Amino acid sequence: MHLKFGLEPKNLFVKKDVLENSGFESFKAEVNDKLSAQQAQISEIVENQKIMAAKQDDMSADFKAILAILSQK
Repeated sequence: MHLKFGLEPKNLFVKKDVLENSGFESFKAEVNDKLSAQQAQISEIVENQKIMAAKQDDMSADFKAILAILSQK
């Protein structure tokens, strides 16, 4: 998308004649596709991190239980 700028004596204005560029439109579509793919990957990473945090919490609880049993002996 390009804008044409026009200058006239004593007047400053912008003409909003928008030129369509199919190459630019296809580039935008490609960028949007890549962004969508990255967002999906980020969502997957976040979900994996939540799962790992839950597993670490479980392991921590197990470790604390083992330490409690050992400290009783």
